[in-house]
Amino acid sequence: MTQQANAATRPDCDVVVVGAGFAGIYALWTARQRGLGVRGFESASDVGGTWYWNAYPGARCDVDSYSYAYFFDNEVVREWSWSDICAQQPEIQNYLRFVAERCGVIGDITFETRVTGAEYLEEAGFWRVRTSGGEEVVCRYLVLAVGALSQPKAPGIEDVDSFAGEAYFTSTWPRDREVDLRGKRVGVIGTGSSGVQAIPEIARVASEVVVFQRTANFVTPTGGGPMDPEKVAGLRRDPQAVRQGMRETYGGTYPPSMGDRRFSDLDEAGRERELWKAWEGDYVQLAFLDAHTPEANEAISAFIRQRMLEQVNDPWTAERLVPWDHPYGGKRPCRSDVYLQTYNQPHVRLVHLPDTPIERIAPEGIVTTEQTFELDVIVYATGFDALSGPVRAMNITGIDGVRMNDVWADGPVNYLGTMVHGFPNLFLPSSAMSPSVLSNMATLAEQQVDFIFDTVAWLEENGRPALHPRAESQDFWADETLRYAKRVPGALTTDSWYNGANVPGKPRRYMVYRGGFKRYNETCYAELENGFPGYELIAPEAA
Repeated sequence: MTQQANAATRPDCDVVVVGAGFAGIYALWTARQRGLGVRGFESASDVGGTWYWNAYPGARCDVDSYSYAYFFDNEVVREWSWSDICAQQPEIQNYLRFVAERCGVIGDITFETRVTGAEYLEEAGFWRVRTSGGEEVVCRYLVLAVGALSQPKAPGIEDVDSFAGEAYFTSTWPRDREVDLRGKRVGVIGTGSSGVQAIPEIARVASEVVVFQRTANFVTPTGGGPMDPEKVAGLRRDPQAVRQGMRETYGGTYPPSMGDRRFSDLDEAGRERELWKAWEGDYVQLAFLDAHTPEANEAISAFIRQRMLEQVNDPWTAERLVPWDHPYGGKRPCRSDVYLQTYNQPHVRLVHLPDTPIERIAPEGIVTTEQTFELDVIVYATGFDALSGPVRAMNITGIDGVRMNDVWADGPVNYLGTMVHGFPNLFLPSSAMSPSVLSNMATLAEQQVDFIFDTVAWLEENGRPALHPRAESQDFWADETLRYAKRVPGALTTDSWYNGANVPGKPRRYMVYRGGFKRYNETCYAELENGFPGYELIAPEAA
């Protein structure tokens, strides 16, 4: 009997789940609820995923806490109380720990253990998963809930290791000790979401802060503050109705405030009036019913730029903190109530890298084409190899020994953002080509995990065949992803991590489905309801 056949007769469990963030925790619970044996692996020492590692000062969610939560369990909704509309990192991680403990999945997870590879056993129709602890686990279904923002991006700067001071990454902030920046000269590289959140907090205690910016980003207020008791009561009254309702929206969120007039129907004074109302109501990106049109988007972008300019005293700095090279939504916008004003403090300085690039890191600090900045600490807010990076970091081998990295050599391909041709019964929640980071990730986690385990149930009911998408289904989905991206001003013309432009040498491919959450959910379940016409079924000998 072959090694594969031996493995088939002794599977260790039904499901292996990799990752313990929003999707991973819910996948473990769902597997148990469906009567499946499950193992979980997590590289961190606790649950949380992104919210474990990104513990830098100021880290917080930029989706309202009303929506950024689980709704699968009524009592979880009713027992947990958020302190702020935009919850901070410690509270979000505590919440995920609360849910994991309440749902009894902590014991299913082997912590501080990475999955180093996985291979498909064709004869058996199972997966063999290898871990950093030397363990091999054979399973029927493999769920890689590794998240969209979990693979840190290297700075790509010469002589990074030569710095004699302290160096930290926002994406892997130390958890075992406090980082004391009081009275220190701190350089921060990067002004994406992490940098925008961290810089004001660093400036509160550091004696000097030098910010090195490559690309400016749109920054709008957070709209944070205490939770509205009436909204909370509405969520708790019927969580399942809220859960279903969020799947009917474009972004998978609790129905947001939005304008009720069309830009095209208003004169100049009316448009200005609606923009101000939306700005004060914290929904400026949705100021008009037709906010997605190029004309409305241009007006929204210009309005936000003007509000940003007004918050910074120094004209040179203000001009460079405003994004003139792309429209609002062309890349990930940021939210902060204090970021722009931070540059009004005398000990905070902006270095605009397009004008004066970094040449190298030196023992004493950062060397640009103009001068050397002597520093005690460097903080790299350089982001992630997003969406496809976490999967590419794993050694995954499918049918005929084909490697996932070879299949994705020109960029990620899949169907519905969850499965790849040639890799049967391998599922990828929160990965590329799904609504992912342009939707509410908590709602997406529940939707994708539900779809995955509804698929598993169908397979179990139909003799346990293996399933993977047809190659032509992947081609169709790539075209659909591109088609909807073309409708968004700046989506295909702006360099961003949405298309891999932030990682040198990474193939360019637009990696976020922008057709809306409702359409995405309906497309997924049309496959299930029609017997998976976009997929191929394989009947393993072991079945």
